Amino acid sequence: MKRFAWVGFLFLALTSAPAQVRVWQSTMTLPTYEEGLPDPNPPFDQYANNRFNYPYTLRHNLTDRRTDHAWRALFLENEYLKCSVLPDIGGHLYSCTDKISGRPMFYENPSIKKADVAYRGAWAAFGIEFNFPVSHNWVTVSPVDFAFGKKADGSASVQVGNVDRVYGMQWTVELILRPRSTVLEERVTLNNRSDVRHRFYWWNNAGVQVWDDSRIQYPMRFAASHGFREVQPWPIESDGNDLSIVKNHTKGPVSLFVHGSREPFMGVWNPHTNTGTVHFADFAQLPAKKIWSWGSDADGLDWRKALSDNNSAYVEIQAGLFRNQETYGFLEPRQAISFSEYWMPVRDIGGISRAHLAGVVNLNRQANTLVAGLNVNQPEHDATILISARDKRVFETKTDLLPERTWSHEIANADSQKYAFALRDSKGAILLRQTEAEYDWTPIADIQVGPQPSYHVPEPEKRTQDDWIQLGNEQELNGRLLQALQTYQDALAKLPDSFDLRKAAGRLCAGLLRFQEAQTYLEPVQ
Repeated sequence: MKRFAWVGFLFLALTSAPAQVRVWQSTMTLPTYEEGLPDPNPPFDQYANNRFNYPYTLRHNLTDRRTDHAWRALFLENEYLKCSVLPDIGGHLYSCTDKISGRPMFYENPSIKKADVAYRGAWAAFGIEFNFPVSHNWVTVSPVDFAFGKKADGSASVQVGNVDRVYGMQWTVELILRPRSTVLEERVTLNNRSDVRHRFYWWNNAGVQVWDDSRIQYPMRFAASHGFREVQPWPIESDGNDLSIVKNHTKGPVSLFVHGSREPFMGVWNPHTNTGTVHFADFAQLPAKKIWSWGSDADGLDWRKALSDNNSAYVEIQAGLFRNQETYGFLEPRQAISFSEYWMPVRDIGGISRAHLAGVVNLNRQANTLVAGLNVNQPEHDATILISARDKRVFETKTDLLPERTWSHEIANADSQKYAFALRDSKGAILLRQTEAEYDWTPIADIQVGPQPSYHVPEPEKRTQDDWIQLGNEQELNGRLLQALQTYQDALAKLPDSFDLRKAAGRLCAGLLRFQEAQTYLEPVQ
């Protein structure tokens, strides 16, 4: 009895000790490939057909000149994680080391080696990239605003953001570490500061280093292609190829969106290091998930050489607001939206079955043995762990849990029935639970596999008012503003008294600063 009292006292002493999160600014020297002079003549936004860059210069003049560059760096550190942010390279999170395992959570490319990928051209692969209002946006390798500081609750944060020159919209990301927690919180705010609506999307792209045996562990049974043109089973392709294993990406890049799953987490597990990385977000706030890989074929190997000096490989865990990266939405005038994303390391549990803010659990079958492994994200005193089958208790224990101690248990002679894991806090509240292979999925009968139906706008002579408005709206979402205006004008030639068409044409003219023209459309509407 004295032994248990001493263990409890030691746990409380360790977890109640004052904890401080550190945050500071310094420099980080990295080999960096220089750029030549930029092109000062980008196409005007309204007349461009693809990427809209005006008034930004274009940065396609990349070189093979490598120099050591001392970059400004912001550091954020608690007992378990040490992270760095590079405000002069898009505000990307460059690194976040799990101090328990000693392994990086994200892809720490040892060089800043650029390729012609981004909206303006230059782009580099490392860490976490924040994409708003377009992909690989105008400042992805440019300086952004930043701030950092400590908070009264003992936490500390780094904040990065930018106001773009194309639409005048603002994004802000606050990266937060709290005492005694292995969770990196990412608070995102997207703000349309202007008086007209603008198109936008948000995708958070996190590179994670991988090896041939690395596993993509997303809770999904189906994946959708770009443009939602086709849906396929996941992870096994029709030829038996298992796409969840990186070495099997032999047919070119893998770029697939989660379909038919409402789960809030996704992750990558590396048997090579016995560690992994997990993303978590409230599905109601941030429902879209994607996996990206350059592939393991000849082209994929070439990209490893093009983007790094050590031929390292990575995949990207991507999270977004809309179902794919062809889908945009509108931020209305003065509208702002906010949401949070969370990142957590995994170690020594063999994989990822379920993740939540409390921790990560893996349930794994090894022959006739069920192996349960758990990483908690913060200390849990007097927690209860229960493993059951068909509502019958198979194993139960009360224990003190710490992030630095992996908990595991084996159940020998486990039969074929599904086992359930549950973690409760000292008051009995559920923190984490998972039943083998059970997830919040759309029923298979409701999933259409193969090519997907698409909407086709009727011919002009057959279009209704709603058809015209939908076409113009889609053109605006794709950034083709002059084309959308022409659509509204063509529609008004056929339907001159349409209130909705006049309002759409007038609103768009106002956004294009054609105020007199806007007045001619809007005055009859009033």
